[in-house]
Amino acid sequence: MEFLRFLAFVAVWGFMWRWVVKNRGSWNIFYGNIVGAAGGFIVAMVVLSITLSLFPATSVTTRNSETESAAAALLPEVKMAMEPTPVIPSTPEKSADLTTYVASEPQNEPSPPESALLPYYSKRLPALIQEKNFKDNVRNDFTVSRRLAGSHPDADKSLMAFMICDPIIKSAMRFSASTAITGAKSSSSQRFKDQTYTISSTVTARNMLGDNVSYSSNCSVQQVDGKDADKAAWRLLDLKLKKIDS
Repeated sequence: MEFLRFLAFVAVWGFMWRWVVKNRGSWNIFYGNIVGAAGGFIVAMVVLSITLSLFPATSVTTRNSETESAAAALLPEVKMAMEPTPVIPSTPEKSADLTTYVASEPQNEPSPPESALLPYYSKRLPALIQEKNFKDNVRNDFTVSRRLAGSHPDADKSLMAFMICDPIIKSAMRFSASTAITGAKSSSSQRFKDQTYTISSTVTARNMLGDNVSYSSNCSVQQVDGKDADKAAWRLLDLKLKKIDS
């Protein structure tokens, strides 16, 4: 196909070159050949572009098919790599064995410069986080964790609670961009009735003096309207941050 395309390119170029030279009018033969060569080349390139769009090159088509085949072969591994590590719950999976969550007094106090926490950070925390808005921020991880949890009303959604707590904790820090939270593997989860979870993790953030300060974190959240993904939301019940003595 490439050889035929090359022959068509040369034929069109030569035909237009000859046509311009024969119909050059008052021009001499030198200028007629220059204009003919340039004009024939332009027309030949246009014809080549048209043929490439109508009949793609075989190498490109083969390369695309090979790429698609390779992607299809790697798809299971890619999916497995995307799936986050689940948080291992510390409570029984049966809902009948779960206890009822009891909220404690809210933690709200001024924070000195050596603290990485915002002053009166409890007033700045989001009360409700919609799942449909949150999924855009964490790409496919949240969708994968929801699929892994299933649609059963008593399904364990500890991993989803862990990801929901991430922006909540960061919103309590003076410099959220510098905040580092331990991963799901190093965190723990306590599950209560009515899809309520307390995620315990370690947080490191920067204070106003430029030092990194570590905190133990207990983030308690509850899923609301979890059956419908478009309506599901998570309500913040409590957030406790305590400085770890160095």
